[in-house]
Amino acid sequence: MTPTTTRRRAPGRARRARPRTTAAGFILVATLWTLAALTVVAAYIANVVESDVERAIAARQALENELDRRSTEATLLYLLATGRMSHRGLILETPQRFTPPGENPPASRGDGELTLGGEPYAGLGRTRFALQEENGLASVNLPGEPQFAAVLSRAGVRREELRWIVPRIRDYADLDDSLSLNGAERIDYARGNRPPPANWLLASPVELKRVLGIDGLVSDAEWRRIRPLLTARVAGRYNFNTMRPEVMAALLGVDERALAELLAAREVRPIADVDQVAALTGRRPNVDPDFVNVRPSIALRISLWSRDARMRETIGLTLTPQSDTAPWRKEYWYAEAAHDAAAVLRRPATALLQDPA
Repeated sequence: MTPTTTRRRAPGRARRARPRTTAAGFILVATLWTLAALTVVAAYIANVVESDVERAIAARQALENELDRRSTEATLLYLLATGRMSHRGLILETPQRFTPPGENPPASRGDGELTLGGEPYAGLGRTRFALQEENGLASVNLPGEPQFAAVLSRAGVRREELRWIVPRIRDYADLDDSLSLNGAERIDYARGNRPPPANWLLASPVELKRVLGIDGLVSDAEWRRIRPLLTARVAGRYNFNTMRPEVMAALLGVDERALAELLAAREVRPIADVDQVAALTGRRPNVDPDFVNVRPSIALRISLWSRDARMRETIGLTLTPQSDTAPWRKEYWYAEAAHDAAAVLRRPATALLQDPA
């Protein structure tokens, strides 16, 4: 009988099979790690590219906004320098008509008006703008005038605090170092490590914050309310045709709702004296009747901002139509919060301030 022979697998062959399995597993793990790393890298690159695209879009939008603002500003300067004024705004006309110096323009409103009471308008692109005749504001260089005291009081500044604010503004602007009662001069600014007083008129409303102690007497919330209502002009005039409703309400000591009849009346006819104001509001303003203006002055302000912007710029200018060099002169510039960006916009009745269809 033939013996049965059992063949055994050589030990060496069995030992060589294990490394193949281990190597395959290592390759699989390495491949998975590589794919995971590539996925992370791809996601990072996609995120970087997306961020770059978003930044590029934002930069392009910012550039377009700036171009629209500059174009709107240039158009407004052209219209103000070449147009005619009614009692409350700039008359817009398709065929322009010019009034000889010294003559009043006809009563016609042309094709429309750009009012000078700070009302917001839609400009080119995303631009918004407002025009303000500065006799309708309170002057920081005339702190003793009723308008200034009324605006600060309306914002929440107490009457006893005004006894400190008024002399400190006067000491800041006067040419000497003589200390007024409750005032502050150079030595007081030095003690507080503050820049010395200008000893000159305040150049813009924002310079009021440099007056010693103002930041402690006027809160940030009060400052935000009163800053748009202030000017550095020193004419000391009152124009109820272009005066901001907030200023008028403060001056008369009434709620803004009590001004509805006056605001409607000045849309159609000039408010020429304090008697008309008293008849329309029931309150007689405490101002000198001889200082009431009927027509807008040459001191104007342009405010420009973009839709959804946090800040807006304000430019103070003087119209100089008789000048040999330029029809206007820029007096000051500053930036302020665009707190009224959501206000209802008016549409200017001129193709120059409308985007082409």
